Amino acid sequence: MRDIISVRALSALQKKRRLVKRGDEILTSKPFCFVLENSVIGQYCETCLATARKERLLSRCKGCWRAWYCSDICRDLGETQHRHECQLFRDRPDYRPKDFARFLARLIRKLKEGGEDVVERIDARRSRRFRDLMSHSKEIEKDQKRLDYLAEMMPDLQVLLGKSNIPEREELIQIFGKVHISYLDTMNSREHRRTFLQDSYYFACDCRLCRDEEHARTASSIRCRSKACGTPVHVDESGTGWVDPCGACGFCKFPRGVAYEYIEVAEYTRAELADLDEENPSLEVWRDVTEAQGALLHPLNLWRSKSLEALVTASVNMRQWSAALAPARENEAAIRHYYGPKHPYVGLYLMKLAKIELNNMEWHPALEHLQEAEEILEAGLGSNHPLVFVDLTWLLIQASEECRVDIQRSLMYGRAQATSAAGRSLAANRGRS
Repeated sequence: MRDIISVRALSALQKKRRLVKRGDEILTSKPFCFVLENSVIGQYCETCLATARKERLLSRCKGCWRAWYCSDICRDLGETQHRHECQLFRDRPDYRPKDFARFLARLIRKLKEGGEDVVERIDARRSRRFRDLMSHSKEIEKDQKRLDYLAEMMPDLQVLLGKSNIPEREELIQIFGKVHISYLDTMNSREHRRTFLQDSYYFACDCRLCRDEEHARTASSIRCRSKACGTPVHVDESGTGWVDPCGACGFCKFPRGVAYEYIEVAEYTRAELADLDEENPSLEVWRDVTEAQGALLHPLNLWRSKSLEALVTASVNMRQWSAALAPARENEAAIRHYYGPKHPYVGLYLMKLAKIELNNMEWHPALEHLQEAEEILEAGLGSNHPLVFVDLTWLLIQASEECRVDIQRSLMYGRAQATSAAGRSLAANRGRS
């Protein structure tokens, strides 16, 4: 009887699951507390996080000249959390508190002003409040690194809140423990992920990804030297000089010393990544790094992918669209490998790749990438998200129109003349912009 009930329950569950289609909105939630980093103030609205653009200019707060808003509505909605900082920044125009200290101060103030009573509904029966989050306070009390970090925040907290409004030590550690942890980027080595999670969450991760030996081995790989293969081949980075045979074709006659050459290149790459400015990487540095890697590292190698990402960002920042195209296309496979086919970051990457392709007159690949990005981002962010509704929509319109014109030109003039005409049109548009 139990087996029959199980089958019936499973059948009912499957029917229920079919009612929820990919991309359906299941749950929405407003941020309990957030703050813009100092480095991007003026680029986003303080309330809705809309980006500054030609059709939506941001205006400054006339009190402190520090906060920016996209509309009077957002200014009014943000007044509750901004009014305390406004007076402070007005009196101290050169004061720049640490980002996390600002966030912690806002959170403490919100909790004192009724935030403890805010209920987040999960469904009709379940809900959560801030007090339900795990604080890890016992572990933090034994973690000198975390305690030192909290101590670094204290001078700013005293300025932002006033000494009398800072919670007692035990309560402060509990609040700190509930918010000091951020999500972990899966595009890291297994050793890095496990160390980070142990240090931050105080547990040894044994998730599916951490148990995936093949995935971990691909992160540290070179190309198979067999001409007809090209499969990633694992290299032991610990310094043993061991290179595995190719799992696809069995090739094992790698040159003597190739593992040590790999280790040297990997160490060089890691050293540069440690000093990486993600917003503004050096074009010269990352050209040198990727050239040093040459054809040794496999395209799915973790260090190769991170290096290509930095090179693409640097090239785009310098408006060197032609230089950005090849590394952006090479890195597409690694981005999909590390994040999975439907991760929002894959959608963002495809948007960036499409923009690079549009600036290289690669209209049709750009349109295909944008259509795939739309499917991914609508499911992950929702169709009303500004990134989808505004940014992606405009790129889709541009790519669609360019493809239409390109087809017309090809029919009228032939492919070679159509490409030449498109180049002249693109150069003219760049000149006007």
